[in-house]
Amino acid sequence: MKTARQVLWLLGAVLGICLALTLALSVLRRDPTLPTATAAVGLVAGTLFIFVNRRLQHESQAEIEQANRRSELFEREMRRQREVVDELADGLEVAIFLCDSKGAVEYANRKAIELFRFEDPRGRGILKVTLSHDLEQLVLKAVQERHPINAEVVLRYPDERVGLAKAWTDPNSEDRVFLSIYEITNLRRLERVRRDFVANVSHELRTPMTTIRAMAEILSDSDPEEMKTLGPRYLGRIISEVDRLTLISDDLLTLASAEANPVAKSATNVVEIVRNVVDQLRSQAEAKELSLILTSPDVVIAPVNANQFTQVVFNLAANAINYTNKGSVTVRVDETPDEVVLSISDTGIGIPLEDQPRIFERFYRVDKGRSRASGGTGLGLSIVKHIIESHGGRVTVESELNKGSTFLVSLPKR
Repeated sequence: MKTARQVLWLLGAVLGICLALTLALSVLRRDPTLPTATAAVGLVAGTLFIFVNRRLQHESQAEIEQANRRSELFEREMRRQREVVDELADGLEVAIFLCDSKGAVEYANRKAIELFRFEDPRGRGILKVTLSHDLEQLVLKAVQERHPINAEVVLRYPDERVGLAKAWTDPNSEDRVFLSIYEITNLRRLERVRRDFVANVSHELRTPMTTIRAMAEILSDSDPEEMKTLGPRYLGRIISEVDRLTLISDDLLTLASAEANPVAKSATNVVEIVRNVVDQLRSQAEAKELSLILTSPDVVIAPVNANQFTQVVFNLAANAINYTNKGSVTVRVDETPDEVVLSISDTGIGIPLEDQPRIFERFYRVDKGRSRASGGTGLGLSIVKHIIESHGGRVTVESELNKGSTFLVSLPKR
């Protein structure tokens, strides 16, 4: 287009010069035909010039319109790409901030807004949004050092959580910093549970194994005469400790099975299971002069694994008897249109309020000496919790120290 315009103006200049020369010759020669020729040439040149100029204007307008369309398409594509990037960022389970070099937030994805419960953080400082000096220092350090910075940070707001954070500068703009935070609170909690579990298992196994070894060494060093008196006494204790190890092993296997395997459920009359367990424990209650009471309808149908539900009822009822010295233990089965509710109440020693949140943890005991003396492994309530939750239900406790406890188990009927 630029070349065409140059040609047009060159043509106009040539025609103008020709017209001027023609007029000059007509004056010098006093030839009457030259003005007419000059006028004809001028008319033709003017017409040609106007035609070419209009054509060029039309083509120029077409090019402008085409350029505008290309610009609109480019802007539309850029908007679409931004929307795609925003949707991608919002779909990630990683909090992402885009900050300027001073730590002011320019962008935050959905996870970042949810994590820190800050509706519109744009324009606010990263410290004000997250209330974390560690994250602010991470951003500023990335600006200063110009390379990615990684750190594990503890976030105090709005709840205490742990996150893996990374800050790095935009390679296309040194004044912009990306900050990502991946929450690992559950991972760290599971690691702590695993460490505690290993430590507790080691502790629980060490006591009976130490006892067995000590008594076996005494017996091995005894002469035949001493064996006659020591043998019956120590062998009985060794057998008791071996039985305890077996119980711990069985409970660990049961717990692992409850956590790992899908539950095979079938429609079952849970009242029949509860009645059988109560009948099994009645002699134990009578030995302590306790009243063992069962209140229930004749039939309550629910989808359960019969063996696992039997263990739940047995563990809760046996605990109630073990920790009740006088009074009664009441087992009750009720139903609503949606749930089956099992409650086991006792008039026993109760559970201190500060211990109640932890009683379903593995190997946790409120009274460690009494628990071991009663033959418990410290896994019974943990097994109950995992079995009930694998059935889609829930288990809770209501207790008051020295007044008794009530354990409530709710199971869905569908």
